[in-house]
Amino acid sequence: MSCRHLTLVALLFAGFAQAGTVMEMVNRDLGGQQKETVMTTYAQDGKLRIEAGDREGFSLFKDDALYVVNDRDRNYVVMDRAALKKMADAISPVMKMLAQMPPEQRAQMEKMMGQSASSALGGGAKQEVRKTSRTGSAAGHGCSYVEIVKGGAVEDELCIVAPATLKGGDELMAAAQKMSAMLQDAFKDLDAPQLRQMIDEQTALYGKVGGIPVLSRHYANGKPVSESTLRSSRSEALPATTFDVPAGYARREFMPAR
Repeated sequence: MSCRHLTLVALLFAGFAQAGTVMEMVNRDLGGQQKETVMTTYAQDGKLRIEAGDREGFSLFKDDALYVVNDRDRNYVVMDRAALKKMADAISPVMKMLAQMPPEQRAQMEKMMGQSASSALGGGAKQEVRKTSRTGSAAGHGCSYVEIVKGGAVEDELCIVAPATLKGGDELMAAAQKMSAMLQDAFKDLDAPQLRQMIDEQTALYGKVGGIPVLSRHYANGKPVSESTLRSSRSEALPATTFDVPAGYARREFMPAR
């Protein structure tokens, strides 16, 4: 788009920014159901909006806080620094208690709580980001593979491109890093070392891999179980309302899950 056209857009649409990013990723379940959904991410002026095609709502990051919006019930919760600290204070004693359990009880609890809890309690194995010589492509973009290894096993493989090679990639990267910095700061005093390690690893992941994944696969027991592929990435001016909670939605108090 030429400078002249950008000027016309700015004049015609008051309240629109001059740059934004819209990225679509296709997520596929590689198991028996072969389920496919589309995740759309919007970024502009350090703000993010994430829509998952299989959910009745969306998530926002703006004003140093996360918003989880429920379209079905027409409500939302706000996870700002105060709410995240409250959650961390509630989680810390529980995680310390679980970490001190005998191995048999711990294994049973991990089984009951699922894979995510098992990872948080999994003996403190550190995540390693390992670059490889392998290359690939997605949506017409050449990429380089990076492996996410934990406990000696590959958990994820990501095919990475430099942000500048995608339309709007720098805008998306800047917003993601801003959100990651807020989350890391909010959980910095969490008194549960293994959980804090997991949070730090996830929030620092984009910085470590050195770019944006256009193709990724998640593994379980050495087999790929899900895959995400870039469908499209474009730059366009987004309305300011893209990053607003819809009018009439009620705020619901955020309470940490037990």
